[in-house]
Amino acid sequence: MAYEIEEAKKLVVQAGLDLIKKGLIARTWGNVSARISDTQFVITPSGRAYEDLTPDEIVVVNIDDCSYEGDIKPSSEKGVHAAAYRHHPTVDFVIHTHQKAATIVSITGMEIRNVYPEFREVLGDKVPCAAYAMSTTDSLRKKVERCIEMNPRARAIMMMHHGTVCMGDSYEHAFALAENLEACCEKVIKDNYLRHSWETTYSDEKKRNFFLDKNESGEMPECIPDLGSSVRNGNIFTLTVGDTTVDVDIETGVGINGLAPKIEKLHRAIYNTEDCTMIKHLADPDVVAVSCTGKGITPMIDDFAQIVGVDVKNCPWIDGSTDECAKEIGEAIDNRNAVLIQGAGALITGNTDGDMQALDIIMDKQCQAIIDVDIFNRAHYVPKLECFLMRTVYLAKYSKKINEK
Repeated sequence: MAYEIEEAKKLVVQAGLDLIKKGLIARTWGNVSARISDTQFVITPSGRAYEDLTPDEIVVVNIDDCSYEGDIKPSSEKGVHAAAYRHHPTVDFVIHTHQKAATIVSITGMEIRNVYPEFREVLGDKVPCAAYAMSTTDSLRKKVERCIEMNPRARAIMMMHHGTVCMGDSYEHAFALAENLEACCEKVIKDNYLRHSWETTYSDEKKRNFFLDKNESGEMPECIPDLGSSVRNGNIFTLTVGDTTVDVDIETGVGINGLAPKIEKLHRAIYNTEDCTMIKHLADPDVVAVSCTGKGITPMIDDFAQIVGVDVKNCPWIDGSTDECAKEIGEAIDNRNAVLIQGAGALITGNTDGDMQALDIIMDKQCQAIIDVDIFNRAHYVPKLECFLMRTVYLAKYSKKINEK
């Protein structure tokens, strides 16, 4: 039964907050809607942060043609939500997430057949996967709609390289779908590792070592160098390495209030290449594991192409050859927001705390995807032309909108 409009708007706002709390979405990613009649639904607006969203900003959209009321632009994925309401008359709440495990499984392009018994009551027997199309496009809407049509009993659908659509009869049902799908996909990933490794027990550490051994990349390093984090202010940047903080002159590399460590060369090279005000070292285990391969990253997740770049290079940092290494790393990060440092993780760059949060999340997600999908032996990549288009649009429009908030 459709919601009253005011209740629907409040529930959509609350859903955004709950999805963030449960780790199913972040920043402005994903979108939420609720049916208010046989002909209309309300949906989150385009490019607005969930933490600050109010019921007045929730947009009324017509199911038939996706036209909308008011001056606020609805989510660009409104067509996907409209398709869900058209094909499922009992669906009253739809959540589109970018949740980690389900997104990783979607990269394989495989549907989940014979859903585990513990998740079957909520998810049904099968979770299909819609074919890939670039986000926000009519092609994506058509492919998701086709998947809905071909799988009328499925209420949770994976979107290849992108995320999920969870179509609930209520707010509670939609959340149950999203949470059960994530738990199911986590188990799919773990069982796939056990099947290929012949191990009897699972751990993230074992999985990373299996990945490195499979790729002839040695083992996880016992000690990871601290590559520091910094914040720029004009011609000075404040560099923090361990417990030491020092202000450094970008032009000369001289410490203003103390002796600058060798890492300053690395940060200076990046600031001289990139128009950024923040640099952060990521040493999450999955990021370090991927950096150990010595190989760069090609996007498997469309968010990665938008937020980080059309690819990411992998460079060494050798303490005895700092000038040469710093120059190479500075050149490698040009037109990107990250660079892998071989055996040491990655460095990311941005201009706001929001930028850095998004980059941290998507780097960790992409690197876990590289490890898991490699074990599946079903690696698929986002088409390079579409990576370029998404990155161009993101830099031109989306990131500017975010930074204005």
